Amino acid sequence: MITTLIKKEIKSNSKIYIIFLSVIAIYIFSLLAMYNPALEESLIALEKSMPEVLAIFGMQNRGTTLLDFIVNYLYRFVLIVTPFIYTAIMCYKLVTKYEEKGAMAYLLNSHYSRKQIILTQGINLLLGISVMIVFATALTILSCAFMFQGELDIIGFLTLNFGLLILQIFLATFCFMFTCAFSEIKYSVGLGAGIGSLFIMIQMVSQVYDNELLKYCNPLSLFNPDQIIEYNPISLLCIGILFVLSILFFIVAVKAFKRKDLNL
Repeated sequence: MITTLIKKEIKSNSKIYIIFLSVIAIYIFSLLAMYNPALEESLIALEKSMPEVLAIFGMQNRGTTLLDFIVNYLYRFVLIVTPFIYTAIMCYKLVTKYEEKGAMAYLLNSHYSRKQIILTQGINLLLGISVMIVFATALTILSCAFMFQGELDIIGFLTLNFGLLILQIFLATFCFMFTCAFSEIKYSVGLGAGIGSLFIMIQMVSQVYDNELLKYCNPLSLFNPDQIIEYNPISLLCIGILFVLSILFFIVAVKAFKRKDLNL
Protein backbone atom coordinates (compact mmCIF):
# COMPACT_ATOMS: atom_id res chain seq x y z
CA MET A 1 0.00 0.00 0.00
CA ILE A 2 2.65 2.52 1.07
CA THR A 3 4.97 1.71 -1.84
CA THR A 4 2.04 1.80 -4.24
CA LEU A 5 0.92 5.20 -2.95
CA ILE A 6 4.44 6.61 -3.29
CA LYS A 7 4.67 5.37 -6.88
CA LYS A 8 1.20 6.77 -7.62
CA GLU A 9 2.14 10.21 -6.30
CA ILE A 10 5.40 10.24 -8.27
CA LYS A 11 3.56 9.36 -11.46
CA SER A 12 0.71 11.84 -10.95
CA ASN A 13 3.09 14.69 -10.11
CA SER A 14 5.74 13.89 -12.73
CA LYS A 15 4.98 17.07 -14.73
CA ILE A 16 5.61 19.23 -11.65
CA TYR A 17 8.92 17.46 -11.04
CA ILE A 18 9.99 18.02 -14.65
CA ILE A 19 9.03 21.70 -14.56
CA PHE A 20 10.99 22.46 -11.40
CA LEU A 21 14.02 20.42 -12.42
CA SER A 22 14.00 22.22 -15.78
CA VAL A 23 13.87 25.62 -14.09
CA ILE A 24 16.81 24.70 -11.87
CA ALA A 25 18.78 23.40 -14.88
CA ILE A 26 18.19 26.65 -16.78
CA TYR A 27 19.38 28.71 -13.81
CA ILE A 28 22.52 26.59 -13.43
CA PHE A 29 23.46 26.70 -17.10
CA SER A 30 22.76 30.44 -17.29
CA LEU A 31 24.87 31.07 -14.20
CA LEU A 32 27.86 29.06 -15.37
CA ALA A 33 27.73 30.80 -18.75
CA MET A 34 28.24 34.06 -16.84
CA TYR A 35 31.44 32.79 -15.22
CA ASN A 36 33.52 34.14 -18.04
CA PRO A 37 36.37 36.68 -17.89
CA ALA A 38 34.84 38.39 -20.92
CA LEU A 39 31.76 39.23 -18.84
CA GLU A 40 33.69 40.41 -15.79
CA GLU A 41 33.44 44.10 -16.65
CA SER A 42 29.73 43.79 -17.39
CA LEU A 43 29.07 42.18 -14.00
CA ILE A 44 31.07 44.87 -12.22
CA ALA A 45 29.11 47.57 -14.04
CA LEU A 46 25.84 45.84 -13.09
CA GLU A 47 26.86 45.73 -9.42
CA LYS A 48 27.72 49.42 -9.45
CA SER A 49 24.51 50.44 -11.21
CA MET A 50 22.08 48.63 -8.88
CA PRO A 51 23.82 47.63 -5.63
CA GLU A 52 20.62 47.73 -3.54
CA VAL A 53 18.73 45.46 -5.93
CA LEU A 54 21.53 42.89 -5.97
CA ALA A 55 21.81 43.13 -2.19
CA ILE A 56 18.13 42.20 -1.83
CA PHE A 57 18.84 38.90 -3.58
CA GLY A 58 22.17 38.46 -1.78
CA MET A 59 24.15 38.83 -5.00
CA GLN A 60 26.40 41.71 -4.02
CA ASN A 61 29.58 39.70 -3.48
CA ARG A 62 30.89 37.59 -6.36
CA GLY A 63 33.98 36.44 -4.48
CA THR A 64 37.19 35.23 -6.08
CA THR A 65 36.57 31.54 -6.78
CA LEU A 66 34.08 29.55 -8.83
CA LEU A 67 32.44 28.28 -5.63
CA ASP A 68 32.08 31.87 -4.34
CA PHE A 69 30.49 32.83 -7.65
CA ILE A 70 28.00 29.94 -7.52
CA VAL A 71 27.12 30.70 -3.89
CA ASN A 72 26.51 34.35 -4.68
CA TYR A 73 24.15 33.81 -7.59
CA LEU A 74 22.38 30.56 -6.65
CA TYR A 75 22.45 29.85 -2.93
CA ARG A 76 21.17 33.11 -1.52
CA PHE A 77 17.87 33.26 -3.39
CA VAL A 78 17.25 30.95 -6.38
CA LEU A 79 17.88 27.60 -4.67
CA ILE A 80 16.06 28.74 -1.58
CA VAL A 81 12.93 30.10 -3.22
CA THR A 82 12.48 27.56 -6.05
CA PRO A 83 12.32 24.42 -3.85
CA PHE A 84 10.16 26.35 -1.36
CA ILE A 85 7.58 27.06 -4.08
CA TYR A 86 7.63 23.36 -4.91
CA THR A 87 7.03 22.57 -1.22
CA ALA A 88 3.99 24.84 -1.02
CA ILE A 89 2.46 23.26 -4.13
CA MET A 90 3.12 19.70 -2.99
CA CYS A 91 1.76 20.23 0.51
CA TYR A 92 -1.54 21.10 -1.13
CA LYS A 93 -1.46 18.21 -3.60
CA LEU A 94 -0.37 15.56 -1.10
CA VAL A 95 -2.82 16.33 1.71
CA THR A 96 -5.24 19.25 1.30
CA LYS A 97 -6.34 18.29 -2.21
CA TYR A 98 -7.23 14.78 -1.03
CA GLU A 99 -9.43 16.25 1.69
CA GLU A 100 -11.12 18.75 -0.64
CA LYS A 101 -11.99 16.09 -3.21
CA GLY A 102 -13.04 13.48 -0.66
CA ALA A 103 -10.30 11.08 -1.76
CA MET A 104 -8.92 10.95 1.76
CA ALA A 105 -11.97 8.90 2.76
CA TYR A 106 -10.92 6.20 0.28
CA LEU A 107 -7.42 6.06 1.76
CA LEU A 108 -8.71 5.91 5.31
CA ASN A 109 -11.10 3.09 4.43
CA SER A 110 -8.13 0.92 3.52
CA HIS A 111 -6.44 -1.37 6.02
CA TYR A 112 -3.82 1.26 6.85
CA SER A 113 -3.86 3.80 9.65
CA ARG A 114 -3.82 7.56 9.49
CA LYS A 115 -0.23 7.46 10.68
CA GLN A 116 0.88 5.22 7.82
CA ILE A 117 -0.92 7.35 5.24
CA ILE A 118 0.47 10.68 6.42
CA LEU A 119 3.97 9.23 6.80
CA THR A 120 3.74 8.12 3.17
CA GLN A 121 2.72 11.60 2.02
CA GLY A 122 5.47 13.15 4.11
CA ILE A 123 8.02 10.81 2.56
CA ASN A 124 6.78 11.84 -0.88
CA LEU A 125 7.31 15.50 -0.03
CA LEU A 126 10.82 15.00 1.36
CA LEU A 127 11.76 12.64 -1.48
CA GLY A 128 10.88 15.29 -4.06
CA ILE A 129 12.91 17.95 -2.22
CA SER A 130 15.88 15.57 -1.91
CA VAL A 131 15.80 14.68 -5.61
CA MET A 132 15.72 18.38 -6.50
CA ILE A 133 18.79 19.21 -4.40
CA VAL A 134 20.70 16.11 -5.55
CA PHE A 135 19.86 16.98 -9.16
CA ALA A 136 21.11 20.57 -8.75
CA THR A 137 24.28 19.32 -7.04
CA ALA A 138 25.10 16.67 -9.64
CA LEU A 139 24.30 18.92 -12.59
CA THR A 140 26.51 21.71 -11.27
CA ILE A 141 29.44 19.38 -10.55
CA LEU A 142 29.23 17.74 -13.97
CA SER A 143 28.86 21.08 -15.76
CA CYS A 144 31.83 22.56 -13.89
CA ALA A 145 33.91 19.46 -14.62
CA PHE A 146 33.21 19.96 -18.31
CA MET A 147 33.46 23.76 -18.48
CA PHE A 148 35.89 24.65 -15.67
CA GLN A 149 37.87 21.51 -14.96
CA GLY A 150 39.52 21.51 -11.54
CA GLU A 151 38.20 24.93 -10.47
CA LEU A 152 35.31 23.81 -8.24
CA ASP A 153 35.97 22.89 -4.61
CA ILE A 154 33.95 19.65 -4.63
CA ILE A 155 34.07 18.98 -0.88
CA GLY A 156 33.03 22.54 -0.03
CA PHE A 157 30.26 22.37 -2.63
CA LEU A 158 28.91 19.07 -1.28
CA THR A 159 28.97 20.48 2.26
CA LEU A 160 27.06 23.52 1.04
CA ASN A 161 24.41 21.37 -0.61
CA PHE A 162 24.03 19.20 2.45
CA GLY A 163 23.24 22.39 4.36
CA LEU A 164 20.81 23.47 1.65
CA LEU A 165 19.06 20.11 1.80
CA ILE A 166 18.59 20.41 5.56
CA LEU A 167 17.26 23.96 5.13
CA GLN A 168 14.72 22.80 2.54
CA ILE A 169 13.69 19.86 4.73
CA PHE A 170 13.18 22.36 7.55
CA LEU A 171 10.91 24.51 5.34
CA ALA A 172 9.10 21.45 3.97
CA THR A 173 8.33 19.97 7.40
CA PHE A 174 7.31 23.41 8.67
CA CYS A 175 4.73 23.76 5.86
CA PHE A 176 3.71 20.11 6.16
CA MET A 177 2.93 20.63 9.84
CA PHE A 178 0.29 23.27 9.03
CA THR A 179 -1.08 21.15 6.20
CA CYS A 180 -1.63 18.26 8.59
CA ALA A 181 -3.11 20.44 11.32
CA PHE A 182 -5.75 22.31 9.26
CA SER A 183 -8.28 21.39 6.59
CA GLU A 184 -9.13 24.78 5.08
CA ILE A 185 -6.64 25.75 2.39
CA LYS A 186 -6.23 29.30 3.74
CA TYR A 187 -4.78 27.76 6.89
CA SER A 188 -3.35 24.43 5.72
CA VAL A 189 -1.31 25.93 2.88
CA GLY A 190 -1.63 29.64 3.58
CA LEU A 191 -0.01 29.60 7.00
CA GLY A 192 3.00 27.50 6.05
CA ALA A 193 3.57 29.22 2.70
CA GLY A 194 2.80 32.65 4.17
CA ILE A 195 5.14 32.39 7.15
CA GLY A 196 7.82 30.77 4.99
CA SER A 197 7.53 33.63 2.50
CA LEU A 198 7.82 36.07 5.40
CA PHE A 199 11.07 34.38 6.43
CA ILE A 200 12.40 34.85 2.89
CA MET A 201 11.35 38.51 2.73
CA ILE A 202 12.97 39.22 6.11
CA GLN A 203 16.12 37.56 4.79
CA MET A 204 16.08 39.79 1.72
CA VAL A 205 15.59 42.96 3.78
CA SER A 206 18.33 41.97 6.25
CA GLN A 207 20.75 41.65 3.33
CA VAL A 208 20.21 45.31 2.48
CA TYR A 209 19.92 46.74 6.00
CA ASP A 210 22.32 45.37 8.59
CA ASN A 211 19.74 44.88 11.32
CA GLU A 212 20.57 42.36 14.04
CA LEU A 213 16.92 41.88 15.02
CA LEU A 214 15.90 41.03 11.44
CA LYS A 215 18.82 38.68 11.13
CA TYR A 216 18.47 36.69 14.32
CA CYS A 217 14.68 36.41 14.50
CA ASN A 218 14.71 34.55 11.18
CA PRO A 219 15.46 30.80 11.11
CA LEU A 220 16.80 31.15 7.55
CA SER A 221 19.79 33.00 9.02
CA LEU A 222 20.91 29.62 10.39
CA PHE A 223 21.87 28.78 6.81
CA ASN A 224 24.98 30.83 6.01
CA PRO A 225 26.53 29.67 2.70
CA ASP A 226 29.72 31.72 3.08
CA GLN A 227 30.54 30.23 6.46
CA ILE A 228 29.45 26.71 5.50
CA ILE A 229 31.97 26.51 2.62
CA GLU A 230 34.63 27.62 5.12
CA TYR A 231 33.55 24.77 7.45
CA ASN A 232 32.73 27.19 10.24
CA PRO A 233 31.78 25.02 13.28
CA ILE A 234 29.00 27.39 14.39
CA SER A 235 27.39 27.32 10.93
CA LEU A 236 27.57 23.53 10.86
CA LEU A 237 25.97 23.49 14.33
CA CYS A 238 23.20 25.75 13.02
CA ILE A 239 22.50 23.19 10.28
CA GLY A 240 22.16 20.59 13.04
CA ILE A 241 19.62 22.84 14.79
CA LEU A 242 17.58 23.06 11.58
CA PHE A 243 17.64 19.27 11.31
CA VAL A 244 16.42 18.79 14.89
CA LEU A 245 13.62 21.32 14.31
CA SER A 246 12.67 19.45 11.14
CA ILE A 247 12.26 16.22 13.08
CA LEU A 248 10.10 18.00 15.66
CA PHE A 249 7.90 19.58 12.96
CA PHE A 250 7.42 16.20 11.28
CA ILE A 251 6.46 14.53 14.56
CA VAL A 252 3.96 17.31 15.30
CA ALA A 253 2.57 16.97 11.76
CA VAL A 254 1.92 13.24 12.17
CA LYS A 255 0.33 13.67 15.60
CA ALA A 256 -1.83 16.58 14.36
CA PHE A 257 -3.10 14.55 11.41
CA LYS A 258 -3.97 11.58 13.64
CA ARG A 259 -6.21 13.87 15.75
CA LYS A 260 -7.54 15.96 12.89
CA ASP A 261 -11.27 16.21 12.23
CA LEU A 262 -11.38 15.46 8.52
CA ASN A 263 -15.12 15.99 8.11
CA LEU A 264 -15.40 13.00 5.80
